[in-house]
Amino acid sequence: MTNRKFKENDRVRRIGSTACPGTVKALRTEITATTPEAREKGLLVSVLWDNGTMSYFSPEALELAPAEA
Repeated sequence: MTNRKFKENDRVRRIGSTACPGTVKALRTEITATTPEAREKGLLVSVLWDNGTMSYFSPEALELAPAEA
């Protein structure tokens, strides 16, 4: 997981959404296991949205928000 798409304090938004943008607060790795033999690490991005809610997303569901003018 050395090639990360996001870092803390990046401005992001959900792909395909017109909802408010948010700020990356933390990145964390969790081990997921669909079967006892298959274990893999998954990256979760913690986002604090501008409306005050906090969510966790996979990096594939987010994109960098365009800079505000």
